[in-house]
Amino acid sequence: MSLSEKIFHAGVVGAGGAGFPTHIKTKANTEIVLANGAECEPLIHKDYELMLHFPEKIIRGLELLRESTSAKKAFFGIKEKNQNVIDAITSNISNDRIEITKLGDFYPSGDEYELVYEATGRLIPPAGIPLDVGCIVNNVETLYNIAEAEEGKPVTEKFICVAGAVKNPSSFFVPVGTAFKDILKHVGGITVKDFGLFVGGVMMGDLTFNLDEVVTKTTAGIIVLPKEH
Repeated sequence: MSLSEKIFHAGVVGAGGAGFPTHIKTKANTEIVLANGAECEPLIHKDYELMLHFPEKIIRGLELLRESTSAKKAFFGIKEKNQNVIDAITSNISNDRIEITKLGDFYPSGDEYELVYEATGRLIPPAGIPLDVGCIVNNVETLYNIAEAEEGKPVTEKFICVAGAVKNPSSFFVPVGTAFKDILKHVGGITVKDFGLFVGGVMMGDLTFNLDEVVTKTTAGIIVLPKEH
């Protein structure tokens, strides 16, 4: 079974929020592949934790993507301030085909247009996609899932960050389909009376008050904020 077939059967989609079917990207031919580890949403730090604790698997996913697309070069975008993550990733790079791109601490440093330009100097045209300039971009959790798929493991869990007005802010794996109310119990409960949930971040996420909503394959995190915030 080819890598794209394994990824398809594992149900891997873009974990950064877009949910684009990853097997389609692995079928393309391109010059450059990029790992997006910028994570520019305020308070969300699940990609940071993934890179810190699973660097080998993420690099494996990036190499699999590079080989599948016949790309000659790979860039790994990480914020310059996260030196411990840069060290963890760098220590798992075993060849000169992967290069670290240090990014500034600003929003939206993780935008595909920004990342591609910072790493390669190429400008994606308006309304274009990275492939228009010979690039493919994947979030680091997606790369983690590519490596898992290559081992025959389907996507049944999501790594999320829970932050804001909760007793124990943290990042952890949860089964896809877990209700928000159960996740909030897991972190010790909410510390304010009237609140709302930003799902995916305060900048590009969605506001909800429904605790029966569930985690999907694209849920990056849950931020609890007081209603008057």
